Amino acid sequence: MLIGIRVLMALVLFIMGAVACGAGVYTILAHQYQATLRSLSAQAALLGNRVSTDTTIEPILDSITHLLEAVSQLIKTAVGIGVFLCLAGVAMCLPAFWMLSQLN
Repeated sequence: MLIGIRVLMALVLFIMGAVACGAGVYTILAHQYQATLRSLSAQAALLGNRVSTDTTIEPILDSITHLLEAVSQLIKTAVGIGVFLCLAGVAMCLPAFWMLSQLN
């Protein structure tokens, strides 16, 4: 009975770790914001060409620059969360392996 509970606990912990690690890898490799960042960069370049002729567009270009920086920071945050999830998943899988190796 006690060995069955230990095995169940180890399996649940290992599955949770594997899911966390998989979610972290997906978060790192998803590139969900890359298309948005490319589109905003293209629009900022188009507006940058017009700034030399029209001074009323300068505040809009500054706003787009700040938006590009915010999206870039969002991408860095998503990658950081992905790395954390991978490390947490590995940290859950290792004790599960140890629990299973200690069964006699």
